[in-house]
Amino acid sequence: MSETPVTPISETEEPSSSERLRSAAGVDPNAETVMVTKRGGSLLVPDVVLSCGQYTNVGQKRKQNQDSLLTIQAVRVNLSQSIPLGLFVVADGMGGHAAGEVASGLVVSTLARRSQSLFQLFADGVLTDNEIDAWIRTAVEAANRAVMDERAAKGTDMGSTLVLVVIGDTTAHIAHVGDSRAYRESLDGELERLTVDHSLVEQLVLAKQITPAQARTHKRRNIVYRTMGEKENIDIEVRTVDLSPGDRILLCSDGLNSMIEDAHIAAIVHESPSLMDAARRLVDAANQAGGEDNITAVVAEIAPL
Repeated sequence: MSETPVTPISETEEPSSSERLRSAAGVDPNAETVMVTKRGGSLLVPDVVLSCGQYTNVGQKRKQNQDSLLTIQAVRVNLSQSIPLGLFVVADGMGGHAAGEVASGLVVSTLARRSQSLFQLFADGVLTDNEIDAWIRTAVEAANRAVMDERAAKGTDMGSTLVLVVIGDTTAHIAHVGDSRAYRESLDGELERLTVDHSLVEQLVLAKQITPAQARTHKRRNIVYRTMGEKENIDIEVRTVDLSPGDRILLCSDGLNSMIEDAHIAAIVHESPSLMDAARRLVDAANQAGGEDNITAVVAEIAPL
């Protein structure tokens, strides 16, 4: 579970431009507005900037870190209009004998290579929501094949979870496999889960046989029924979510949400002065609660310029 596959993390970060707004539930009335073409229509939205913070830690009980993460961001400016695009990924590897970090590393490296076509369309100004969704499906399928091929070549049981978000303009495109999660927190601090775990305990929670609190300590909480590299025809769930300036998107491995409740997560994300600080505080809180697994958090935000 080497740290190598994980994208290097900057030690410093400029405070997010929405910090001054975190105590209010509205959008800055003085924010510049531009016409942004989205899904074939025109929508009046504030000009926004996309930023992120990320942090990963081995935890208190594991010897190696099998989590990997990836963040890639770009901005295209045309006719004084600033349009951001970001790709954010968390992958949680599994499998013994150094197999887990290999699997999660293959996931992020494959997605990184595949991102060239996505960002080329963006640079050319022809990237649409449908093309983003199609790219996600193709790229995730390629990452799945990469893990499956390595698994067959090495004769191991390696696999990985995946949670991925592409943020373009003010829309988040989300895909996930396994029990790594995506959340959205609004400017007023309301936290919303955007993914449903592909796990046994999640099914028990949905069936109201156990509570979310019981799921965190359930003896079968580690059973995941959908993983990267397990089979050729992987089910890929993609959804889109409209974002408002000041919204924060959190991606995390289960080492975070299995240790602290969603209410605690919400408070940390809402109260943190910067995105890097939010990621670090989340990981620290999970470690203070026991740190039973590797812990990774990526926090992205769109904010008014």
